[in-house]
Amino acid sequence: MIQLIAFSAGLSFLFAIGEFLRTNASRQAKVQGLLFLFVAFFQTHTYLASTKLYQIYPHFYLVHLPFTASIGSLLKQYFSELWNENPDKNRFSIWELAPAVFVLILMFPFYLSSAETKITIHNSYLQNGVPLKFQLIILLAVLPIFYSAYYVFSHMVHYVRWESFKKSAHLRLVGLVVGFGALVSAIGVYTLFFHAKHGLEIVSFFLSCLIISIYLLRQKSPELWGEVQRIVIEEKKYQTSQLGSFNLEDLHNRLNFLMETKKVYLDETINLEKLAKHMSLSEHQLSEFLNSYVKKSFFHLVNHYRINEAKSLFANHPEKNILTIAYEVGFPSKSTFYDAFKREIGQSPSEYRKNLKK
Repeated sequence: MIQLIAFSAGLSFLFAIGEFLRTNASRQAKVQGLLFLFVAFFQTHTYLASTKLYQIYPHFYLVHLPFTASIGSLLKQYFSELWNENPDKNRFSIWELAPAVFVLILMFPFYLSSAETKITIHNSYLQNGVPLKFQLIILLAVLPIFYSAYYVFSHMVHYVRWESFKKSAHLRLVGLVVGFGALVSAIGVYTLFFHAKHGLEIVSFFLSCLIISIYLLRQKSPELWGEVQRIVIEEKKYQTSQLGSFNLEDLHNRLNFLMETKKVYLDETINLEKLAKHMSLSEHQLSEFLNSYVKKSFFHLVNHYRINEAKSLFANHPEKNILTIAYEVGFPSKSTFYDAFKREIGQSPSEYRKNLKK
């Protein structure tokens, strides 16, 4: 177990260095680098405490605590990039850094104490457990992590629909990683207050598993973060749209029925208003549905179906002339048909018909 903890500490240091050395590193990359660095400090603390190397390096004892108290605010900042695209909204506030400052102030007398005092205190902790004063300081350092987990899950519930969460493996992975991190912190608090044997090693072991899992995830899915951001942006658009009360799959089915079965596009007078009435939508709702979810404007959609119908008529009714087919599929004129056909197919109707005969 100790070797695994040492390995994860080294891996976290490497992650941190990698983030800091990025060319034109983004703000998010810097926050990520700090997160890995502070986790490395905690894992190093566990390794030194478990191997009793603090007897040799006593002045390093508990220096990780102010950094641990900063992990929660860093996590919040990191995930804020998902919900707020405006960087000005994601700046650190004084209150977010307050736990780290308080921990530093409370620990300052201990940091200034002699090496002998630190060794004596460390040895007494190993035998008698952590005294109440230091338990409360450690709790203060850990509480922001619970807050960051609450922040992530509350925003996920606010911005992401349950059906999207179930469909997206990327979102489930984010939830799993954050939830596991909060669980590890909860185990740490329990072992701290109930003097569980090897509590620090147990927490660091689970943290090691989390770090290694993050490494494997980054190797397997380097696009993970970008994909999650894309989903959240889409979900935010959905919330501000006028289609929030509609089932999108049902709308797709209605549109397909109108276009493929009833073939409403054959009516040359069909327009956005008429199609919206067929689908029991307002014009604005239909326009949003077509542009945002079908990815076609009304005219592109109608012309797409008309041209597919024309291609079918070219193949099955070679005796019909081009103008007759243009009118049959709903185009008001030959010139409109030619322009739309060439844009969609890349060749004129006459060229297309000649190629069919070859």
